[in-house]
Amino acid sequence: MPVAREVGGFDVLIVWRKVHGEWTRFFLFSTFDGDITVRSLLRAWKARWGIKVIHRLFKENLGLGRCHCRTIQAQENWVWCVVEAFDAVLRARREVPGMTWRAAQRQAAQNAEQYVLTDLEQDEPRLDAA
Repeated sequence: MPVAREVGGFDVLIVWRKVHGEWTRFFLFSTFDGDITVRSLLRAWKARWGIKVIHRLFKENLGLGRCHCRTIQAQENWVWCVVEAFDAVLRARREVPGMTWRAAQRQAAQNAEQYVLTDLEQDEPRLDAA
């Protein structure tokens, strides 16, 4: 169903699907060209939804939104740290199937702390080398 507005037009696609045995509807708003297929539109929506889910997970559980730095390089570094933290939590959960998200976060933090402390101990200058 096309909708015209002063700021520009868009299409509304009403999608019916069965969820838990009941038919429900949801609405997709699209600014894609009118020649796009419904299949392509649904595929784009599904990909975008996955991105939104992972972004929310990063913001709510891994501190993505807590960076107050102003430079793009600092922001990129922060995002990189969040992605690394996510990977560390996933590794902890793979090592112990059934581990809760919070327990995996704690384990990943302990692993990171142990790695940092071990690495520092190995890099300390040796007094007997002189």
